[in-house]
Amino acid sequence: MQNIPKIKLIAADMDGTLLNNQGKISEYNLKMIKKAQENGIVFAISTGRFPENAAQIALDAGLECPVISLNGAVIELSPNRERIHEVFLEKEAAKKVFDCLEELNEGYYMFGRAAVNSRRDYPRHISEADPEALKTLKKRVKYAYGYEACKAALDEPQYKFFIYHSKDGHPLKEVYDALNQINDIDITASSDINLEVMPRNANKGLGLKVLADILGIDMENTMALGDQMNDLQMIEEAGLGIAMANATERVKSSADAVTDHCNDDGVGKAIAKYCFQEEGQQV
Repeated sequence: MQNIPKIKLIAADMDGTLLNNQGKISEYNLKMIKKAQENGIVFAISTGRFPENAAQIALDAGLECPVISLNGAVIELSPNRERIHEVFLEKEAAKKVFDCLEELNEGYYMFGRAAVNSRRDYPRHISEADPEALKTLKKRVKYAYGYEACKAALDEPQYKFFIYHSKDGHPLKEVYDALNQINDIDITASSDINLEVMPRNANKGLGLKVLADILGIDMENTMALGDQMNDLQMIEEAGLGIAMANATERVKSSADAVTDHCNDDGVGKAIAKYCFQEEGQQV
């Protein structure tokens, strides 16, 4: 690859990118992130997870950095602190999404300020997988379940709906087509078994631009790494877009380069190669 820009800001997705399949940040990834930070490069997490969940993962790994969460709907300059940006679904749009999903009888989560509302009490949200971590998380976030909880949540601003496919549900294409009739929303996905309904003006690409503008960094001096469709805009908008080896073909075809698998330190190897031109790091 020619004309690699000078990288001043790195934004990395979490699941399938920064995190391995065990949900951990590898030692090598963390080492290279901290090397970047020590050399004046800003590292940011950019994730579909809600802010408190993303913050806890970062802090547990000893990582202090900006967090772009909920696919760009919320931006904080450090985990759980200095919120500088947030975007909500239009209230009428949120109500229409709710009504559509109820009519289809689909399972979903709703994400509001410090609140996770689940239409079902199964499957549990990924943030509930670790009982000990959940105890800490529940000090900041309220979880509620069922139809009445989700209906009541419409009285408060909502950032995102997350729809998960189940064996008893409609094909996701049918759900997508029904939701796509609603104005003032965008629909993306973080895997091939879910859909994410966002405000029209919230995605990771816009989130990266907001953060870069606040930091006084040109977009040409940014690097973004990801693997799924909700990473696509930021990979296309960044000065250097990097797909993971485990990324979807659409993401790979839109990226400037492909790094190693999330289980093989792909983020750390991309930082080594494109930020420090280190020999011996093959990506």
